[in-house]
Amino acid sequence: MTKILFRIAVIFLLGQFASPAKAKILIYVDINSQRMKVTNNNGQTFIWTVSSGRDGFETPTGSFNVQRLDANHFSDEYDQAPMPYSIFFREGFAIHGTNLGGLGRPVSHGCVRLSISNARLLYSWVEQYGASIDISGTASADAYLVNDTAAKGRPAGRWTHPWVTVFPPD
Repeated sequence: MTKILFRIAVIFLLGQFASPAKAKILIYVDINSQRMKVTNNNGQTFIWTVSSGRDGFETPTGSFNVQRLDANHFSDEYDQAPMPYSIFFREGFAIHGTNLGGLGRPVSHGCVRLSISNARLLYSWVEQYGASIDISGTASADAYLVNDTAAKGRPAGRWTHPWVTVFPPD
């Protein structure tokens, strides 16, 4: 009987000092569709338009953990280009915000870019809960050649392949 009471007391005490589990943020990037699916710690799912690496600057695929966070990063490799709300996942590759156009097409130097407002929100979740990052797919820039008219959501020009749906940037 004392052993049972002792075990109950130990389990109770451990429960008092254990912190509640924090669910990681799940980030899935589909290079083929140029979309990011994010599931936050409340189970809410968001789909955001992204831009991955163009030909010669492909975004790495696989499963990654967050290596570091930098809310106000500037690229040492690309003329101090701003990379706000950077979530680094492999060497110099990051998910980060951009105010440049091109979302929905592979035009970056390998990073995964998304709108600054979405990057800010994602960064805050990852900072608080951590994240797992899965990136899959392959995208040829040839499949995403669009003219300025198509990029603004109007009918695509002659360089757009018929199986590609063109969405306006965020």
